[in-house]
Amino acid sequence: MEIAKIAAIVTTLSETDGAPESMLYIFLDMNMDEWQTMRHLLVSNGLITIKGNYATLTDKGKQLAQKLNEALEKN
Repeated sequence: MEIAKIAAIVTTLSETDGAPESMLYIFLDMNMDEWQTMRHLLVSNGLITIKGNYATLTDKGKQLAQKLNEALEKN
């Protein structure tokens, strides 16, 4: 289900200018250890950046979010 969580995070962030990390892991009902793993996956793959505990999408993350949103619109 990590892929579904990644999709939820990038599509949610695509609708905003970013969000506090706490909002993301609470939204996905994750504990801190789970969030740290997810955070590492997202940052190391260039999908988000974190500054001061605030997450924003990178260009790569925005492209992924756009593709996901387009796929969701088709269904």
